[in-house]
Amino acid sequence: MSIEKLRFAALSAYLAAWLVLGLAAIVSAISRRGRTAAGPALFSGPVLLGTILQAIAPMIIMLSMGDGPLRPHPAELIGILLLAPLAAGLFTWSLRSAPANAASDALITAGAYRWLRHPIYLAFFAMLLATGLVVSARVSLLAAAILYLAGSEIRIAMEEEELTERFPGVYLQYQQRTRWRYLPGVR
Repeated sequence: MSIEKLRFAALSAYLAAWLVLGLAAIVSAISRRGRTAAGPALFSGPVLLGTILQAIAPMIIMLSMGDGPLRPHPAELIGILLLAPLAAGLFTWSLRSAPANAASDALITAGAYRWLRHPIYLAFFAMLLATGLVVSARVSLLAAAILYLAGSEIRIAMEEEELTERFPGVYLQYQQRTRWRYLPGVR
């Protein structure tokens, strides 16, 4: 495969992944409209800090973009081809793992949640990495990844604390069955 075909395939996969992410989020929001989800308060200190760190991560990548055309190297293009569809698929699977008739306060343990306790964090991390590869961010991508992971750790710690309180015993059993928080083989 020529470099131009690889570039076209990778950038097409990247843009398609963003389209799938957006459409899946819209469809999920519409289907769950009217249900209120309980969870850590959006503006509690740690959750807000984690969210800010996660939001700054892609900004670091954006600031590293040059003025010229995007010219990722072949290895970066292959990474994009792997990560972007993975992110879109995992995000969509995660949203579809909650049954349509599930109460907003139900603990979801099937589908993507059978394998990871917080699969959406992995989906967005994969998309962050793909974005860094699209713009050949390198050092900025490393900084962005560290910030995103730090923000995720803070948010997940708060979410798991709250889930343990809301689902006493049940969530601890789920944690034992589903070993990985969001990074398979690592965390």
